[in-house]
Parts: sequence; structure tokens; C-alpha cells
Amino acid sequence: MPRTRLPSSWSGYLPSMLAVSVTLGLTAVYAAVAGGSGPPGALRIILSLFLIPLPIGLSVIWGSAVLTSRPFLAVVVGAGVWLALSYFLLPHDVVWQMAGNVAAGLAAGLALGFRWRLDGALTVVVAALLTVIVWALIQVPVQEQLDVARQEMLNLIEESIPDSASLDQRTEAMEDGKRNLEEISSQVERIYPFVIALGLFGQAGIILVLVLFSVRRLGFAVQGWVIPPFSRWRLPFYLVWLLVLGVGMMVTRTPFVATAGLNLTFFVAGILSIQGIAVQFHVTNLMLSKMGRLVYWVVMGAIFAPLILISGIVLGLVDQWADLRRLQVHHDDEDGNAGDSSDIE
Repeated sequence: MPRTRLPSSWSGYLPSMLAVSVTLGLTAVYAAVAGGSGPPGALRIILSLFLIPLPIGLSVIWGSAVLTSRPFLAVVVGAGVWLALSYFLLPHDVVWQMAGNVAAGLAAGLALGFRWRLDGALTVVVAALLTVIVWALIQVPVQEQLDVARQEMLNLIEESIPDSASLDQRTEAMEDGKRNLEEISSQVERIYPFVIALGLFGQAGIILVLVLFSVRRLGFAVQGWVIPPFSRWRLPFYLVWLLVLGVGMMVTRTPFVATAGLNLTFFVAGILSIQGIAVQFHVTNLMLSKMGRLVYWVVMGAIFAPLILISGIVLGLVDQWADLRRLQVHHDDEDGNAGDSSDIE
């Protein structure tokens, strides 16, 4: 682990000790509220709202501890102590859920400490968070989640039927609602991994940013990633091959393989659309004034958002090969080296 600049008054063991204490206390409170033994009434509601960001908060605490503990082994021992105490003192389902977020924090701290590429850092944090998702799916399977949502929607449909409707009209409306909801549920179930992946990568990004921000606010010198202006964003080329892989899996028409390919295609296409939108942003910067750009993006975002997304995917793919903004050429002219300083990696 590369050493960071430590404040002279900072104790190397303190971050791990604080992380263990805070996590043990918050896990106990979370278990009490989840188990229904917390305070009654409005105080319980307020406490529940306070605990919503708890999982990300724990990840930030442990990620910060990784970067500020000396020796580094102290944070590893601290995580083990917390896990052992929690395992014997608290409900196992809550402990395993919190363990995933603690692992995500450790992964974020290591990624920042060793200065991994951004895509690698996001991947390892997501891998740690997967344990939380797997545990949640074991407790409440996807089909059961969709059944609950479908029943809630059916209740809303039933309440929306006018009182003046006859019995036949009510029956017909409910049957139509059931058929539509079953079709929607079937499609949602197919792309459920894509939705989960988006959420996990978004959460991983938030954790990395908050860990970096927190550590710097404490006075530690930690190097982050150099993010270029949005108009110069360019994503790694391997995403193109992942998109090809996803499309190829869809073509097989084998149920499981095709569904996995569909989710992979959606996910990679969504990421590549960011590069395509960056290309559009670059063009509008050249052609329009600040007010013109503001009007353009507000109108396009409000009315033509699907068109922006689809065109972004196409432009993102084309830009991978054609380098529409000439980023590679400009970088080579500046320092004579291959590579692109505008890559988001």
C-alpha cells in the first residue's frame, strides 16, 4: 500500500478502532430496527430514514480506514474483529448484509491506495457488493419481489375503477390489468440483472468518490483519477468486444445464454452511449453559444431523450474506431506518446 501523507498528530491504529466501534454500533441499531424491537411511533420512522444511507456510510468508513490506518494490517484485523463479534452477538442475516458493504469499503480503499484504473476500481467494489445482492436474492427471490409489486399494482388498478362500473366492467378491467402486468413482469425479469448492474456500478462510484473526499478532508494526500472535461471523454475499447459478445450470445437463442447476452448488451450499450453523448457535447460546444447549448440540451433531454440515447450508442461505437474528435492525434502531437489522456479508465 503506498504511503499517504499523515497528519503529525494522527494515530495509525485509531481509524481501525473507530471503524470497528462505529460499525458494531450501527449494525446493532440496524438489526434492532429491522427486527421490530426499535423505538415505537414517529421515532422509529425517523430512525429508519436515518439508516437508509447506512450501507454506503459503512463502506466509506472502511475505505477511509484502509487509507489512513498504519500499519495496514490493523484494518484487516479490525474487520475480522467486527465480523467475529457481530456473528456471535447479532442476527446473521444483518451481519452478512453489512459484511458486503464492509468488503466494498475495503476494496475501494485498496483501489485508491494502489491507484488502480477507474474501471478496475469500480469492478472490484461491485464484486464486493455482489455478496449483498446474492444474500438479498436468497432471502427474497426475484419472482417473489415481482409478485409483490404486481399485487400492489393490481390493488391500484382496482381502486382506480369508477364506482359506477358494472361487475362485468370491473372483471374485464382487472383481467386486462393482470395480463398487462404479467407481460411487464416477464420483461422486467429478463432485464433484472441489467437493472441490478446499473445500480451496483452507480453505488460503487458513489463509494469511491466519498472515500476520496473524506480522506482528503481529514488531511491525507491521496491521489485520485484525472477526469478530463466531459467533451473529451473516451471509454476503453474493450467495451466494443463486450458488446459484440453480448450480441453473439443473443443470436444463439438459447434461453439462459440469450438472456445473459441481452443484459450484457444493454449494459455495455448504455455505457458506450456516454461516449456518444460526449461527442455530441463536443460538437455543440463548437457550434453553439452557452445559451444555445443550454436550450439545446434542455429541449433534447425533455422531448428527445430516447433519440439522444440511441444516437449516443451509435456515435460511441463510431468514435471508438474513427476518433471523431481527434483526441488521439492531439495527444500524440503534444507529447509524442501513444495513448489518450482523455480515456476514462
